[in-house]
Amino acid sequence: MSSDFTRFTSPAHQAPKDFSDTGNEQQLAAFEAIWSNAVDGWTQTSIIGNPWTNLYDAPRDGYYNPLISGFGEGAAVINWTPFPNRLKTFFTNSSIQSGSNLPGPLTDDQLLALADHGSITINGSTYYLYGAPSADVAINIPATLCPQIDWNGSYVPFAPVGPRGWLDEYCEWSIERDDQGHMTAITYTAENPTYFLALWRQDPQIVLELYQRYIDPAVAMEDLYLRYVADNPFGKAGDPVRSGTTGLYAYNPINKWNSGTARVPGQYGGAMHLTSPPNTLSAEIYLAAASVIQRTNALPSDPNKLICCSQYGQIYRNSDPHIGASGNSVAQANYISLTDPIGLYLQQPASLDWRGPNNEDLSECWQITRGAAGIGPNGSDQILQARFALPPNAGFTIEQCTLNGTAIIAAGVIANQMHVALAVTPKSRSSAPPTFDCVSSKTTGIQPAPVQLVPAEWFYGESPTDLPLDIEPGNWYSAVLSVSGASTDTTVENARIEFDQPGVVCHVVQFLKNGSPTPGQTSSSNQAFVLMIGATNDTDPGQIGLRALNPDEPDRPSAEDHPFQYGLLNVVAGGSLGIADDPAIVAMRDKLHDKFGDL
Repeated sequence: MSSDFTRFTSPAHQAPKDFSDTGNEQQLAAFEAIWSNAVDGWTQTSIIGNPWTNLYDAPRDGYYNPLISGFGEGAAVINWTPFPNRLKTFFTNSSIQSGSNLPGPLTDDQLLALADHGSITINGSTYYLYGAPSADVAINIPATLCPQIDWNGSYVPFAPVGPRGWLDEYCEWSIERDDQGHMTAITYTAENPTYFLALWRQDPQIVLELYQRYIDPAVAMEDLYLRYVADNPFGKAGDPVRSGTTGLYAYNPINKWNSGTARVPGQYGGAMHLTSPPNTLSAEIYLAAASVIQRTNALPSDPNKLICCSQYGQIYRNSDPHIGASGNSVAQANYISLTDPIGLYLQQPASLDWRGPNNEDLSECWQITRGAAGIGPNGSDQILQARFALPPNAGFTIEQCTLNGTAIIAAGVIANQMHVALAVTPKSRSSAPPTFDCVSSKTTGIQPAPVQLVPAEWFYGESPTDLPLDIEPGNWYSAVLSVSGASTDTTVENARIEFDQPGVVCHVVQFLKNGSPTPGQTSSSNQAFVLMIGATNDTDPGQIGLRALNPDEPDRPSAEDHPFQYGLLNVVAGGSLGIADDPAIVAMRDKLHDKFGDL
């Protein structure tokens, strides 16, 4: 790629197709600006690392931002098997103890069933990875994983949580079954959720039409709304989450049409995009940037030791240790950056010999529905979604079919013959990078690490969005900044939020020592500042750096002594948010102006 790189493009260049298919070509340019800005923000955040609560987690200057320096030449493709390796590591090992709640190690077929259902029935008892009705049937894993698994120690509930949380290798699937429970179709996705969050910000109607096209014609707009799970200052449990100052409803990435591994056409289920908490593009960029730091006592030849030392991602996944070790190896002699278009892409099986029970050729039953094969670096695939579906009149089920001679008794059989991949573009460096000790937590000089900034209503709705908060000059907005590492001595009176642009101002109206949006029901290791935030009319559009100061810090420390965080806040041109003009929203804006004055 040339050095005049000016914009990150959508994964697999999917956005032009989506906007064309929905008849919204005129909105494409605006969306591409939103997307590029988001990726730029994640890139800046990832390069900063965590200098606020950690030691030796920064600087990550071995990762470069191509918007600033342009891309290098060539690309290296990193790939891994998408079947969840943590299930295999924990639950087929003969060392597993009773603390897991399982009666013993699982067979290979039981493991495949567990991955497809999120639960397994053994000797009449059912055990659950997620949503267990009681603690004694919740599947647990060893609490101590670094430097190695302590099978004889304490056990903790399996994580990540969620209705597909265990499918944490950046590939998730959804299965359709007949009345006898046999498989008739399987959909796989590696598409990141933030693409749909960004589409929703541009135009929710586009998201709805894509769901109706790729998941089910029965999808309704209201099905996609994020809803409160508990009563809170802004609404009742079950109410849709809506921003009081923009009028925008929030998108629920884990809605009924994109939840779990079971799909019933016309009713629920599907795999539009990834949902497991670690399966995000921002997390992948962050991991890639973290991998560049060379460690004194850990080398890429030992991926598990390296990930324990560097504390990025999750040990024992196929993905994170391998990605980190690969990035660390390339970064020994190069600067690196993920290759545009940045994405996590399915790689279809090397051989596509799909056969029915009578040796029928079923190759036409495998369809790439989003993205494409062979369009990536070195001829790699950039598949976002793919589907293996039998015709309605097939007369047999998927369990009676084979892929490359292997019976497809579960969706994981196909996953075990696929890969997920990303690409890294190196840029040679003239000198070797420095080495650092392993990451550790600070014991002194801890500063609040900014995590998320969202409209206040979205905070109480537990929105998982990693998009920045957009604000227009001249308006006040109610928002919540979540952080980790804030002092317990922080109060509304001594709280300080600072910005790298003088035109952006805020008032702290509440400080939550427990940053959970549902205090008393869940706990949180984060804290939260409830803010009124705005920008003066002369503030230039662009990304805004922000930081939260602890009470014992001096006023206006240097950026070197207390770095700003980026990727959480944007000032956008007036009128670009399409703020709703219904009376309730207008009244809310007027009320904020009356209380906090003009900007």
